[in-house]
Amino acid sequence: MKNKVLYHGSKVPNIKVLEPQAHVVCKGRKVVFATDNRNYALAMIHATGNELAVSYAVNSKTDKIKIYIDELQIGKLKLLENVGYLYEVEKEHFEPSPEKLKGEFVSYDTVTILSEIKIDNIAKELTTAEDVYFVQYDNVLKSMQERGKILKNPEIKHGVDRFE
Repeated sequence: MKNKVLYHGSKVPNIKVLEPQAHVVCKGRKVVFATDNRNYALAMIHATGNELAVSYAVNSKTDKIKIYIDELQIGKLKLLENVGYLYEVEKEHFEPSPEKLKGEFVSYDTVTILSEIKIDNIAKELTTAEDVYFVQYDNVLKSMQERGKILKNPEIKHGVDRFE
């Protein structure tokens, strides 16, 4: 059954259905996001794009995909020390993201939850995963440059003090 499920992470317990929500990445279109990577779903629970960013990168030496959690504001990695909920949903209700977001799938309809898994401390859970890297604020700029994640003209402009 595991290959037929996707994961959705949330701060909210006891969800029975996921309702599509407007999302900036989808230009305001209402979607439900899910992923086939359990650790990515866990990392995304507290990722806002302003405090923490989660992305994939391929190790050029091993060809293995790694998940990077970048601390975009000092001290925000601590957000991951909180509880989170991992929801399993049926893959058949989803399609690959039209925005070509690696490993992410979308549904435009309400999706029923198959199961809920409570994670008491997301950081502790992810620390044991060999495919997850935590990047502290002071190292984010260098790490992003090494991964080719620094864009000259990002869609969302950030403050001039970012990473200084």
